[in-house]
Amino acid sequence: MTRGRTWLELIRDRSRKQGLYDSPGYWDMKATAYSGLARSNWPSNAYNREVHRRQMAVLDRLLGDVRGRRVADVGCGTGRASHHLARRGARVTGWDFSPKAVEAAAGEARAEGLSAEFQVGNVREPFPAELHGAFDAVVVIGCLTLACRDTAELDQALGHLAALPARGAKLVLIEPLHESRLLRRILRLSVDGLVERASRLGLDLVHREGLFFFPARYALAFRELPDAIVRPAVEVGERVLGVSPALERLGDYKVVAFTRR
Repeated sequence: MTRGRTWLELIRDRSRKQGLYDSPGYWDMKATAYSGLARSNWPSNAYNREVHRRQMAVLDRLLGDVRGRRVADVGCGTGRASHHLARRGARVTGWDFSPKAVEAAAGEARAEGLSAEFQVGNVREPFPAELHGAFDAVVVIGCLTLACRDTAELDQALGHLAALPARGAKLVLIEPLHESRLLRRILRLSVDGLVERASRLGLDLVHREGLFFFPARYALAFRELPDAIVRPAVEVGERVLGVSPALERLGDYKVVAFTRR
């Protein structure tokens, strides 16, 4: 649900990605002009609920039991992954370059009494040295392809991320990785390109898969439809992706998990 946002404004936002999505001001606006999960995701909260549910299921599957573990959530937005992991017992630190998003994330964590803290920070800038190797897991959702405008900035950001997990710990990326101009956010990059760059930084691939059949996103993400329509439509799309690993490219998001050597 939006307040005062028209379809024309939404279309305009999608058409001018660079200089908008990579700006803290845009996400400050989202955190205050939208409600629910739409504060840091799509306009449709019915679609967002499915996105959130499936992304969190991926994290649960890949990270396992997080009780007592220290987890970094980089590009945390309004904190939906941070809150989920903290509810499962993790000690979470979240960063985002949007002060308003950080404020919203911290407020919800305080209200629930969650073990989660939030700071303003940009993945393109290095993390403090005392945090290097300090985390049992690192998660990044929809951050790199928005914050990084080219592969030079990606290499810089990946270097900063690779410093955070302890040896043997996982770094889980859930990113809209695309080379096509139609589907990409700001950064144009394939999964293979990301894996190659990560390997140079001491990160070993342990898992990859496609997530969210992209035609379903175009049909469902921009208008509020009943859950009774959205949920089965998303399920059909995910079944298509599950037919073969070769269909990974049809996923709007890609899950790419690494362990640090």
